[in-house]
Amino acid sequence: MKKDLTFSDFLLQFLSTEEWRRPKVLLNNLIGRRTVSNLFWGAQYGLLPFFNLFSKLSADDFELALKRLHKRGLIESQQDGKVLLTKTGKQEQKSVIDYISQFHFRGIGLHTNLNNIQQCLNLVIQITSEFSYQNNRYYPLQYSGQTMARAKQWFVKNKSIELPRKLHAELTDFLLTIPADEANAFTNSMIGHDDFGLTDQQIETALNVTPFNWKLRSLSLVAAFVKWASADSDTHFLCQQIVSPWLTTSALSTSSALSYQLYLKNTNLQAVANCRRVKLNTIKEHLLEAAILTPSFPFQLILPNKFSSDLETYLGARTINQWQFDEVSKLDSQFSFFEFRLLQIERGHIQYAN
Repeated sequence: MKKDLTFSDFLLQFLSTEEWRRPKVLLNNLIGRRTVSNLFWGAQYGLLPFFNLFSKLSADDFELALKRLHKRGLIESQQDGKVLLTKTGKQEQKSVIDYISQFHFRGIGLHTNLNNIQQCLNLVIQITSEFSYQNNRYYPLQYSGQTMARAKQWFVKNKSIELPRKLHAELTDFLLTIPADEANAFTNSMIGHDDFGLTDQQIETALNVTPFNWKLRSLSLVAAFVKWASADSDTHFLCQQIVSPWLTTSALSTSSALSYQLYLKNTNLQAVANCRRVKLNTIKEHLLEAAILTPSFPFQLILPNKFSSDLETYLGARTINQWQFDEVSKLDSQFSFFEFRLLQIERGHIQYAN
């Protein structure tokens, strides 16, 4: 176990010894900034499984992590800010990737914010615990207005004398699906009647891990809880009700999902733009997002069936990250940037799960 894992170490998995990469892409994906450009390059860098995991990450903390990698001789930097993994960094990267492979986020940040679910679960447990002791004189955990409202709605909907027992039974069922040490870590921070839980620092000390290691492990446990709670609402409907308001069924933004569904019905971009009363370029952006995040995207409906021999030669001699639109347009003046980006997405390897 790599107990000394730091955030700087974590970033190594997204860097390359062969390609200068833009740190801004890493930051934007990790904090969940959803644009087509961020998603496209995030897909090339292997960031999509970890999208939106660290929504509170500041630019200053991110820059500090890069400086630490540079100081350790693990990366090189250009004046334009791009970074390259050194040989020493490559060696360290392997151990990081081996360790990170135990955590399975699978792009859950494209569907939700794990921190919100963690907070809602904490509050629901506190409310239910105090209710079991018929105590209404306590200080509830303080989170965002949305979290407070959803926890209250959950309690009002499910309030009954049997609620504490049923919730306890469901949570026990979940804890039995994970190793005992993970189950203890998952519950140690929870607050209930006369039980103030452990702080993150206390848990880190008990586990002998770095703050970032515990952060990653705690997020992984929440992700496991979300997957479990979403799988069978018949046997654990209370937990499912905690999770479901925070989840979207599609990885796409609401607007992109609507444009994509309309396009599948009539396959006419301008008709979709007219229907939605937006610019054509907006619809193209929505479809590019769908192409990145939908494994079954119908590229054949948009891309040409064949390309000129000169263009195929150019494309085949380079990786998709080396393609330049200016050079491609000289070989085929009819080839639009929209088609160019779609072709990059189609022929590129997109990692949806870690």
